[in-house]
Amino acid sequence: MTTSPLSDRPARVLFLGTPSSAVALDRWTQLQERLDLAGIETTTAFEGEVDYAILTEDILDGYCTAAEALTLQKLRARGITCASTCAGPEQILAALAETSADVASVVPISTARGSTYRHAASSAV
Repeated sequence: MTTSPLSDRPARVLFLGTPSSAVALDRWTQLQERLDLAGIETTTAFEGEVDYAILTEDILDGYCTAAEALTLQKLRARGITCASTCAGPEQILAALAETSADVASVVPISTARGSTYRHAASSAV
């Protein structure tokens, strides 16, 4: 994973695509909120440094625009982990913590909030 040489910058997660269902949109929104609460910057624009990427299932399956395909290609070329919203916040935090030495410490998400997310995600499936 590529990180900035600047130390103590916040971890940054790219959200790419447009969720295609209400359930996917709910998971997308909840995940963004949870990461924001943990002090992780979220963005929908692939500008500057990105440490992790959350993509819609359509993009991961190859159903995307040319611009989204190009962004996915750039993410992979830089070695940035790409996952769907099925990746839980704890998985994302663990990945950021172990591969981002130059990124500021990640604040853990509370267990109570984690169980709420897991319930929402499991009931959505």
